[in-house]
Amino acid sequence: MLDVSWDPVLIAISFLVAFIASFVALDSAGKISGASRKAAIWWRMAGGATLGIGIWSMHFIGMLSMKMPMPMSYQFWLTAGSLGIAILAATSAINIAVPGNSLSFMRWLFSTLILSTGVVAMHYTGMAALMLHEEISWNMNIVSLSVVIAIVASGAAIWLAFHLRHRHKGVFINRVAAALVMGLAICAMHYTGMSAASFQHEAHTMSGGVSELGLSIWVSATTLALLGIMLIISLVDSHFRTHRLTENLRQLNKQLELKARFDALTGLANRHQMDLSLQDCLHTSLLNKKQFAVMFLDIDHFKLINDAWGHQMGDELLISVAQRITAKLSQGMTLARLGGDEFILLLPDSDDDKISSLSMTLLDEIRRPFAIGGHALNITLSLGVSLYPQHGETLHELKFKADAAMYHIKQEGRNGWAIYRPEMSKSISAEPSFLQDLTQALEREQFELWYQPTYLAELKEIHGFEALLRWHHPEQGVLLPNVFLPSLEKTGLIIPVGVWAIEQACRQLRFWTEQGFSQWTLSFNLSPIQFEQQDIFEVISGTMQKYNLEPSRLILEVTESTALKNLERSIELLDTFNYAGFTVSIDDFGTGYSNLLMLNVLPAKELKIDKSFIDSMLENDKSKKIVETIIHVARTMDMVVVAEGIETEEQQLMLASLGCDYLQGYYFSRPLPAEQVPWLVLQNKSDKQIIPIGKNQIEPALNSQKNHA
Repeated sequence: MLDVSWDPVLIAISFLVAFIASFVALDSAGKISGASRKAAIWWRMAGGATLGIGIWSMHFIGMLSMKMPMPMSYQFWLTAGSLGIAILAATSAINIAVPGNSLSFMRWLFSTLILSTGVVAMHYTGMAALMLHEEISWNMNIVSLSVVIAIVASGAAIWLAFHLRHRHKGVFINRVAAALVMGLAICAMHYTGMSAASFQHEAHTMSGGVSELGLSIWVSATTLALLGIMLIISLVDSHFRTHRLTENLRQLNKQLELKARFDALTGLANRHQMDLSLQDCLHTSLLNKKQFAVMFLDIDHFKLINDAWGHQMGDELLISVAQRITAKLSQGMTLARLGGDEFILLLPDSDDDKISSLSMTLLDEIRRPFAIGGHALNITLSLGVSLYPQHGETLHELKFKADAAMYHIKQEGRNGWAIYRPEMSKSISAEPSFLQDLTQALEREQFELWYQPTYLAELKEIHGFEALLRWHHPEQGVLLPNVFLPSLEKTGLIIPVGVWAIEQACRQLRFWTEQGFSQWTLSFNLSPIQFEQQDIFEVISGTMQKYNLEPSRLILEVTESTALKNLERSIELLDTFNYAGFTVSIDDFGTGYSNLLMLNVLPAKELKIDKSFIDSMLENDKSKKIVETIIHVARTMDMVVVAEGIETEEQQLMLASLGCDYLQGYYFSRPLPAEQVPWLVLQNKSDKQIIPIGKNQIEPALNSQKNHA
């Protein structure tokens, strides 16, 4: 047999080429998910061609590393044909495997067989291109081993190319590691196949064909041209992606700013914007010593309209009411929607006559029937007014007393207006027993934690739960936090109740762990007052240690407005939680300060998209763009994304396709008492609907919206 030696430098170069080609192919596959349809086709073709040419180049560099005692030459058409085989096989395999949201076993197997067949055919076609008078002797056992290696390497390559598409955490390190594995596998197959070949002593080459020098130039030119072109294209694509992302961020910031200042349904100012207007008016009136008025407006019996005609009819009525009121306002007046059927009106520089005239005008205007959806709706208003400075010198006092006047009109029979009088404030505390019951609720063990599951977006498997506070009132039933949480915060009771809730949540997580669900996480909402609690870190970390729980399993949810209120302390506290291993989540994203740039400052690992974006995503293209951009921004910052308020399968499918990590909402499950979670697990496995058991089976209809503890 002919002695053959090997050039270690060329062997190293062949591995480097295989590694670079694998990395470029994986990078191309990774660009598919965020690209348009045409761009995705381009990246699939480019990734396949790069991988095919890289494997082919590696093969012939390996051939050149084989030093034989006579000069070698290669038959041109077989050499060119081996290149075509490699490109066709790699491109076909990637185009079969990479598209779609999941990789089925049959698609993976089919693409693996195509790629491995192409690699083997390319290799042995390239070997056959050697122009020798004598035939090459083959060790069929080693040949078979090389085929097995090719199949394993191809299967691994296809799996990596698919599963690294949506990775956004540590993506560069993942792709480098995957490219190293693929490069080693490709080299292993090649050199195993070459070791199966034996050459006779008298072997000599035929004249003609492509010389070793010509082949080296050809391979070098092909490889350099390919990598150079792909590098340039990748740089240009990254530039355009960065530019597009920057522009999207700018547009998104504008839209979030508008959403943070204006009501999405009516287009009026919202509570936050009204507070700013009230503050400006208060400052101006203080300097000029002028009176201004604050008016609270509420639609009478609005709940009956929602119940009888549906929420869509109710929304259309709210829009019509807002339009009628706005049409009667003078310049300088500001109308805002506080939520539901409640409005607030700011009347700068107003005297009693002007207030009386406008109030009567608005009452008459709203009494006129509304024609909505082919129906005539008759409604009335209740109005309450407070005056500066007679009724208060702070925003809180003025709003409180306008609300008291409006509530007084409600009690007097509705459909009227009144300016605040001191005796009206007594009607606000018409049920003093409520606050007394609240102060004793913790001692009487009436508080409960209910749990709403969070699901993996693509697999629809339970990832964890969010703990939500409930008050099991002895007379009114299960109450949601919007009923009692403001009172808890005003009285300071939120601190002991919060400590109790943390203890209960950790105890429940310990129980689930002992039941075999050690992968579940638990989200816990920190109220603004809890967040300002000086020993909050010690309370939470101490409770986790007490129940022997890993900090990474507790997700602390903080609203962006809370986190940005005292930014310096927030960063210090959130850093402390991060270093200890806890996961910090920015909750209700888009409803507070809405400054995306602050995400660079806040040390959070999770972003929770507010339900208001999800509700209009299917009908409103702008909302979809906002959600899509938020997800892309979170990816660039190595944050996971949770979408809440999922109510339909269409929302679930769209968010999964956009790359959202976790989903939560009534589509999967309403919040449940802890004793009903086992039934939810059974439902998750058997696809049967859970029928909640016991007296807490139904969330109160009037509190159907989500509220945080």
